[in-house]
Amino acid sequence: MSIAENPVEVPSNESADQAASKQSFREKIWTHMAEQDLSNSFRSLCSRIPYFKGATEASQRLCDLNEFKSAKLIMISPDKPQESVIISSLQKKKEILIPRPRLLNGLFLRLKNATDLPEDELKNVVIRHGIKQVESPVGLDVADLKVDMLVLGSVCVNKAGYRIGDGEGFADMEYAILSKMKAVDDNTIIITTVHDCQILDDLPNDIFEPHDVPVDVIVTPTQTVFVNPKLKKPNEIIWSAISKRRLSAIPILKEIKELDEKDGKLLTLKETDSDMESRIQEKIRFKKSIIKLQPRTRRKKVNSESVLKESDRSKEIKRKPFITRRRLQKSKENHDENDNSRDKVTEKQSGAISKPQRQRSNVSRNHVDFSLRLSNIASTVRVRDLKSALLERGVKPSNITWRGQRGFCYLHFGKLRKKNSEEDQPVQVDSIVANLQQLKVGEAAPTNENGYITVEPAEPVTRIEVTDISAV
Repeated sequence: MSIAENPVEVPSNESADQAASKQSFREKIWTHMAEQDLSNSFRSLCSRIPYFKGATEASQRLCDLNEFKSAKLIMISPDKPQESVIISSLQKKKEILIPRPRLLNGLFLRLKNATDLPEDELKNVVIRHGIKQVESPVGLDVADLKVDMLVLGSVCVNKAGYRIGDGEGFADMEYAILSKMKAVDDNTIIITTVHDCQILDDLPNDIFEPHDVPVDVIVTPTQTVFVNPKLKKPNEIIWSAISKRRLSAIPILKEIKELDEKDGKLLTLKETDSDMESRIQEKIRFKKSIIKLQPRTRRKKVNSESVLKESDRSKEIKRKPFITRRRLQKSKENHDENDNSRDKVTEKQSGAISKPQRQRSNVSRNHVDFSLRLSNIASTVRVRDLKSALLERGVKPSNITWRGQRGFCYLHFGKLRKKNSEEDQPVQVDSIVANLQQLKVGEAAPTNENGYITVEPAEPVTRIEVTDISAV
């Protein structure tokens, strides 16, 4: 069933341009799947690729295609509904390219030689932190790279081949980089796996731009749609669609731009930067509306007759009373008074018998010698992004107090003094501060023009939640 048969109403205060925007169709799909309970996770309906019910059946239908059987190297997006495609491809001895998360630390990971892994470990391959056991990094310098097929996640598509993603634009960027590397061309098959309701009949073609990547085959749990005629695919990076902030956040893009400029190409970036802060607020607003649609567990209505039957059964069963420690202590005291033992009474009066005191566990806390406050952090940056950036510069704090949503965090350092140094001796932190100069993590916040993270000394922060540096 297509969502066009059961349309989601557009708010009346929306203009015609807003109603025909990509974001409006995303919200239609997310709202419809939440109302009809068509997703395995409500979290995937909040600015993400929907983890639709029947994703495993769709991946099995994809594996039956002749295009999949003849493919040797497949690029698969690391979205939740495509995890079953990754597992099935590895089981069928296919080599896989998986894009790096947000393209922050490289380009792709190549998975191969995973056929000898047990089934339980094979499922862990799709996990971001368990992927290292079979990975090999792929960068721009890799020669003779030929991708036979791409499997992308989508929020919605139409039968003409137009596709709408989650709005981040990474799938379009990854295809453009592969086209730059001569790894894909117009003959490369692009497939998407979606739910049947994600195929829209009223999706207009005029809202799409030249950098949007189309699809050739649409696979659902119940049908396979072959697009005919196929749409033209982008064959280069369209720099006019990339802003300066986006360029500074993705190192691989900056590297490609420098190579193109050395070849004498004149590149023009996007003049008006997208309002990242308003997009984040829009995501928060829509997430609240989706949470309201989440079904809540209702308690079963209690029948009065069943309650009476249960009470009669409980009377028949004789249970031993649970004696608490306080009641047990009172019974002992009463027993001692009835014995008329003067010795025990005098011992009580003299205070010889005292209540046992609880022993406090001596929890060893990490000593903090020095703390640094990092500000001007974009709200899209995650703590693991900061940790990877710190490790690249050789900075290893003992703990991190993360307040990324508010634009700052604290780095706590301990054991910086030498063993023979005195406690009053100042801690040498010049090298740490020097290593953190001109640090960039993700997209820069608008408060700083150069985009660098501000580093300044801070007092040790206590009694607030900290993140262990080895946790992620």
